[in-house]
Parts: sequence; C-alpha cells; structure tokens
Amino acid sequence: MDEEPDFPTAAELGVTDAEYARILRDLQGRHGLDVPPAAAAPTTPARPLPRWPFALAAIVAAVAILVPRLGLMPGKDPEPVYEFGQTYAGKPVGFSSCRMIQVAVYPAGGPPNAEALVREAVATVRSATGLDIVVIGAYGGHAPNWNFAAAPVRPGDPVSVSWQDASAIAEMTDDIAGLGGSPVVNGPDGTPYRIAGTIALSRDYYSYLAGRDDRAEERAIILHEFGHVLGLAHVHSSAELMNEDNVGLTAYGPGDLEGLRRLGDAPCI
Repeated sequence: MDEEPDFPTAAELGVTDAEYARILRDLQGRHGLDVPPAAAAPTTPARPLPRWPFALAAIVAAVAILVPRLGLMPGKDPEPVYEFGQTYAGKPVGFSSCRMIQVAVYPAGGPPNAEALVREAVATVRSATGLDIVVIGAYGGHAPNWNFAAAPVRPGDPVSVSWQDASAIAEMTDDIAGLGGSPVVNGPDGTPYRIAGTIALSRDYYSYLAGRDDRAEERAIILHEFGHVLGLAHVHSSAELMNEDNVGLTAYGPGDLEGLRRLGDAPCI
C-alpha cells in the first residue's frame, strides 16, 4: 500500500496561504492526490500551475520546464538571484543599449485588453532597464516568427507578442502559460547582441484568466517572457518572477530588477 505524501507547509515553501491552497488544489484536481482539508474547501476553479518555458539564442528553440512536486519547490532566498541566458567577456548579452526596441502586438485570440496589458508590461520593463522600448501598435494577421521557426530577422525588427495554442505551437500544452526568446547575432566587431524577439502566450490560459479578471497574472506572464526576450534566464528562487516555477508572483523581484538593470547597460552596437 502506497504511503500518503508528506506535504510541506506554506511557511516551508515560502508562499502565502492562498498560494499554498491553490497549489494543493491543483495537485488534487490534476493528479488525484489527497490534500489537507483546509486546501480543498474553496469552491473556485483550480488554476493550473503553468510552466515558464523560454527560448534561447540563434534559432530560438523553446525549452519546457516541468511542473514541480510540492516537496521540490524552493523557498524564498534572502539574497537577490538572477541569471543571464548568455554572457560574453563576462557581461550579459542583451539588446544594443542605443537602439530603440519596438514591440508589435498581435491580439488575435488574446484577451480584450491585450494591447493594454503589453503596454503596461513594457512600461515596467522600460523603467527597469532604461532601454528605449516602445509599443508601436496592434496588428492583424500572424506575428513574425510567431511559431519560433528559424525565420530571417534583422536588427530593426520588432519584438512580436501574440496569442497561440497547441494547434499552432506543439509546445503550447495545457500547462504552458507562455514562451519567449530572442535570437543573438554578432555586431561588426564580433560582439554578440540580441535582436527582434518573440513572445507567444497561451490562448486557453489567458481565456481562463480573463474569466477570473486576473489582470495581475495576465501581466506577470508577459513580464516573465519579456525577461527572457531581453536576456534573463530562469532561476531557482521563489522570490523572483524569473523563477522556473510559477508560484504566484505578479511583479519582478529584487534579483529580476538587478538583472534587468545590468541588461540595460549592454554595449551600444
């Protein structure tokens, strides 16, 4: 006979009681686990624990992160934590600090407030990095490189933000909230830097969030994916939005902000 799982407490995981209850309800609904009665009481729909996949470098290949088991979830770290997707000569590889970064929104399949959400996220990123990053508008049709295929890109191409599902991107499974990344090219002197970029967000998950009017999480997912586009990698810290597991944070943590600040100081190419 199998032993019942030993669940850690909210304090041990470093999450709030509400986040803890939500995580346990998800495990109960998705995996049939017996959870403490206090976590099973609420009647609101259990939200999925989306993974935070990301894409890296030249071909922009999406990498999925598995939904963790409770016992493996990290607690809050006392010190800021950040990691870069790529470094060169001891410095993070980011966008050229003297070029405007344009962002184009493709709202088809997204929530009614799609463009507004992206504008809010971009304002946060601009403040955190000091980079000249602007939303140039909303467009119809397919976003460039919308499916992370190896399409030719140029330094002046915008970062595209669109909403997709599994019929378009195989990696966009039920527990994926979004995908994001940017290609890296070499400048005239051989210094690598990032250009263009793609963010693909889950149509199904955003429909779920819109039904709950959960604007904070809608925006948080976009912030996380912009972190990847700009050059941040996942970390193992539940105090950071770039944590590889979604534990309910809705704003950048101290390490996220320091990493973004350093990316904003990238060379002018």
